[in-house]
Amino acid sequence: MKPQIGQYRDIPDFIYGITREIWEDRGIGGKIGKYYAANCLVRAATGVTPDNSGVTAQTLATLHQFPDRQLVGEDVIVVDHGDGSFLSSHRLISVMRHQGSGSYGAASNRLVRSRIIADCWVSGEQVTEEWLVRDQAAFARCLGTDARSLAQAMAEADLRRFGEVQFFTPARDIAGTYTRPTATGSEIDRYTAGWAAIWGEKHTAAIRDLYFHGAAVAIPGGDVVNGHGDIDRFCVGYLASFPDGVFRVESTVVNADPGQPLRISMSWSLSGTHSGWGHFGEPTGAPVYVMGMNHAHMVDGRVTMEWVLTDEVSIWKQILAHRPVPA
Repeated sequence: MKPQIGQYRDIPDFIYGITREIWEDRGIGGKIGKYYAANCLVRAATGVTPDNSGVTAQTLATLHQFPDRQLVGEDVIVVDHGDGSFLSSHRLISVMRHQGSGSYGAASNRLVRSRIIADCWVSGEQVTEEWLVRDQAAFARCLGTDARSLAQAMAEADLRRFGEVQFFTPARDIAGTYTRPTATGSEIDRYTAGWAAIWGEKHTAAIRDLYFHGAAVAIPGGDVVNGHGDIDRFCVGYLASFPDGVFRVESTVVNADPGQPLRISMSWSLSGTHSGWGHFGEPTGAPVYVMGMNHAHMVDGRVTMEWVLTDEVSIWKQILAHRPVPA
């Protein structure tokens, strides 16, 4: 029997519910104070937030720019530790209109759709640590620009405000207390081995073994690619930009529920040098850390659907920070 959490019937219902309470129901500070621990750590590709007051500030800033923001939950993949704590991996679509000026520029009234994956360690009905990737390239595209141009504007704003360009790397992390889980089993082992072959060993022939021939993969920028050829072009675009990239699996969770395909959540990283022509343009020699998060569906040992998230704006900020950025 699935555990009830407060007024919510189970873990996914809790995650969907508190998201709605904070955003659509405008709980903001009061609900963040209730559901986020005072010293919660939130790690995003944009940087680290060390407490829930920072979460409140970021929520208010987002709502100023996108006051009608709706968060449409797509899935929650869960591991329950059985001690009152659990890790949830929440995939959702943010749907909103750009009606206030701020970090995304002057209000444009454009409609924005952007996917997010958030992994939350919840203990005592409070988020204690969180890992988060937003598809900011989709933000840029919906706002009529591109990821590089948005990164340039944000990097200039960071320099004015902080004196340095803001983004996440392990060197900028704050130590937490939670060790993220790594699932085992034939299916998840096949999935992580496939990704390690493609992204670590640059063996893109493994795409044909891991993916169903008609697989659909949602990629950064709000795009969807279909089939082996499209998937290969996406992967090669990244691998060519960072040919020395070191791939690492950070965490994995697997859910096998009746009537559904096997559902996988995987957090991963790619650390390398921007030393090749690829998706990120002319090589600069910049050291780059890519924070990645995936959800995937597997049927009979092959991926049929996958959602791959990176924050390409934050990747571009790292590249731009390696060269002088006009303040």
